[in-house]
Amino acid sequence: MRVFWFVVVLAALQAEPLQWNELPASTRALIAQAGITESAFPLWLSKHNKASESRLAEGAAEHIAYFLLQSAALTDEPPLDPGKEARRYLDSLPASQRAAFLAGSEPATAIGEPVRQRMDAFWKLSPSSERHRVLAGMAKGLGWPPEKVMLTAFRFLMRRSSEDDADALYQSRGLSADPYPPSMHSVERGLQWLRANRPGRAESVLLAGPGAELGSRFGVDDSKPILSSQPSALVALLARRPANFRCIDIRPEVVASLQNGPCQASRLDLAAEQIPGGPYDLAVATNVLVYLDDIELALALANFAKALRSGGCLLHNDSRFAARLFGDAAGIPAVHFETVRLGTREAREQFDRSVVHCKPEKLP
Repeated sequence: MRVFWFVVVLAALQAEPLQWNELPASTRALIAQAGITESAFPLWLSKHNKASESRLAEGAAEHIAYFLLQSAALTDEPPLDPGKEARRYLDSLPASQRAAFLAGSEPATAIGEPVRQRMDAFWKLSPSSERHRVLAGMAKGLGWPPEKVMLTAFRFLMRRSSEDDADALYQSRGLSADPYPPSMHSVERGLQWLRANRPGRAESVLLAGPGAELGSRFGVDDSKPILSSQPSALVALLARRPANFRCIDIRPEVVASLQNGPCQASRLDLAAEQIPGGPYDLAVATNVLVYLDDIELALALANFAKALRSGGCLLHNDSRFAARLFGDAAGIPAVHFETVRLGTREAREQFDRSVVHCKPEKLP
């Protein structure tokens, strides 16, 4: 654990905050319409950083809850489905308390016994796997009562199943490390378009938010170590490892999981800290921008724009019109957009988007 925390501290020391005077004029004008001016920018950054700390804590709680509900290492009993347990808990509340719970309150209603048994095992047993050790360390660092950890995860799952505005939900949910492997299909389609329309090797590549398999609501495999699969998957799609390959993620656990990976990893908040190591030919960010509100999105796209070389491209999967608007303002207009079918999950058709922004080439 000492090595892990040394890595986290070192990565944090390398990050430089975004500077107002280095943002594109069009980006400054757009966010000024929301009251974020040069004089207000430091205060906005401070508030954003505090909110990110809170969202990181909530994301950690989700991973802990999903692991303890499904791990075979904690008990001989069958795993518990997180979504079903969240629904069971919500239904156990008096109808008058349900809306308040979804809004953030913590009811006095006790968590059911099957879940309680797994909670006790997680907090009392000595970890028998790398995943349990890491998540136990996250729980210790969090310092929350076990009930708060579980209710945070239950709350998100129930909001996810009931709210129509998925964009707003993800812009406020905990910052999760969950990678979603099918999203690499969108990356593959974007790379195919780039090869056909913007040929050339990507020698310098940035992967933002690769995530790591800490504990997912879709299952836990105790036999596997904590892995971040996206970097290797991207190298496979590129058919070669780039000469300069950087990975950035806001979660320190992801950075720690990549210390022996194919990319140089560092902790970074895309909306508040300058991207290091550029200029890049290609930047990839799947299931990352969806966690950002409009102001954060505008700043992240300006951050990418500064980090790309002339002619460099950003590939992501955020379908919001705001991404196109803020991309134009940052100087990286969207040049390609397509819908990608991912298959079926939970009896529902799954679709993604492949969006490409490119920085214009400088004229000779």
